[in-house]
Amino acid sequence: MAAAFCNLCSAFAKDNKKSQNIEFTTPYEYRVIVNEIEGVTAPYQKDDYIVFTAKDGPRHIGIVFDFEDYKEIHSFMRKTTTDIEGNIIDSVYFYILDLPKNIDSISYRLIIDGIWTTDPQNFNSYYNPYTGISVSTLSVKNNHVDETQKTDKGVHFIYMGESGQKVRLGGTFTNWDSSIYELHETRPGYYELYLPLPEGTYYYAYYTGTKSFADVTNPDRAWSGEGREASKIVVN
Repeated sequence: MAAAFCNLCSAFAKDNKKSQNIEFTTPYEYRVIVNEIEGVTAPYQKDDYIVFTAKDGPRHIGIVFDFEDYKEIHSFMRKTTTDIEGNIIDSVYFYILDLPKNIDSISYRLIIDGIWTTDPQNFNSYYNPYTGISVSTLSVKNNHVDETQKTDKGVHFIYMGESGQKVRLGGTFTNWDSSIYELHETRPGYYELYLPLPEGTYYYAYYTGTKSFADVTNPDRAWSGEGREASKIVVN
């Protein structure tokens, strides 16, 4: 039986030179994960990395993520397996994401030869009626912990509503300025924000556009200085 060898060849676009150089700049764990890729599968998590794979054939495959507002295109790389004579036995595209902090779900799209699409290897997707776009989704276990979340004094704000909104937070801790904090849509219609607040009593409200409203999950209510209904919370 002829011996098989794995090779990595770049599939980066010319304007994406800041992408990974596996041989020199990536950590040991990354290279181990690359060596373990055996074929095209649904995306999966390996420690603090998410592995995406795609079939060989296209000239270029890119991926964009919700936590970057779908603005930065990350190029897949190609892993090839060759025999002792250098003949290609198998080839697969892959991209490995170093999981950002404080994220428990990911929405993303692929760009295959310039065409934006969902991930054909991932059956989990949803349609956003506000943007008219379907995106692939993936739940993850995040081992990256932000130092602010290690404190035992703080508030985890949660709002549930329609997907695709910009939900802001204002209160006595911002002098009712709603432009400072915006909740993050961690999964469709589920918005979160963690604030490390010192001990005390606070009043707050959520905002969408120019409209403000109290937290329906919090029964403690009050009225803001502007005469609007607000929610009350005590951190102790």
